[in-house]
Amino acid sequence: MPMNLPDPKVPYLYILMRSDLESLNPGKMVAQGAHAANQFTHNMEAFQEAVAADGDSPNAKQNYLANLFAQWKTSTPHGFGVTICLDVSGYQLPLVVEAANNFRCSAGVTHDPSYPLQDGRTLHLLPLDTCGFVFGDKSDLRILLGQFDLLK
Repeated sequence: MPMNLPDPKVPYLYILMRSDLESLNPGKMVAQGAHAANQFTHNMEAFQEAVAADGDSPNAKQNYLANLFAQWKTSTPHGFGVTICLDVSGYQLPLVVEAANNFRCSAGVTHDPSYPLQDGRTLHLLPLDTCGFVFGDKSDLRILLGQFDLLK
């Protein structure tokens, strides 16, 4: 009788981009998405260093995320794995990130302290949560993120 092996983990980084901001044009979306991806990799690299330096043995979630991130980083020769951009609203963003952080994933909100907004001749630099990220196993995140469309 064949043994049932666990499903292999498939690490995905999801960028959650707000589509409810008229001023968030395609160029700004790309920039904000890059900020979210950089924030994610910075956080995960610091997390891996902390787990490695911790004299105590890391807990199961820490081990899981560190291993999943290592798998994601090495899945291509360029230092990154699959990244998907999803369409969310401003009210959904913090709810999804909070739910993800209570699960086996890494998640965060990307806050731009000086988001540029042109009002006639006046340029305003406003603090604004523009997007976020969720990282984890694709199949684990399906129930949380399956309701969102790809960013268009």
